[in-house]
Amino acid sequence: MSEISLRSAAPDDLGAIRNCLAGAYADAKRDIDDLPDVTSGILDDINERRVLIAEHGKHLLGVIVFGEMSDAMMIFNLGVSPEAQGKGIARQLLEAAEVSAKSGGLHILRLRTHRLMSGTCAMYRYLGWQEIETRGNAVLMEKRVT
Repeated sequence: MSEISLRSAAPDDLGAIRNCLAGAYADAKRDIDDLPDVTSGILDDINERRVLIAEHGKHLLGVIVFGEMSDAMMIFNLGVSPEAQGKGIARQLLEAAEVSAKSGGLHILRLRTHRLMSGTCAMYRYLGWQEIETRGNAVLMEKRVT
């Protein structure tokens, strides 16, 4: 997929972001009873955190929500639309968060995911993340950046 651009989300992107996240998590939502609603609070995220979207033309392909949390850059949400999965969009969004962490003097990225989202966990491990802690169904993962 060529010509992918990243930009900060705006309130006008709310519907497209919700649709992207709903699609990205649809299989997990169907299979995992205790998965939280990943589409709620997006407007608050746009106003209070960094929200980047990946798009091709005007078509939203993926979104990442992140922000500084104590000594790390925390990834609060990441989703790629089903038709764009497997094309490096998640990697590009995570790299943007990594660049932001480095520019802010942070050397750790963190995120939480569900232990039953095995494909997601495998993707993060492939991208250099390590599992730090499992508590119930929550897996805390971390990646050091230099």
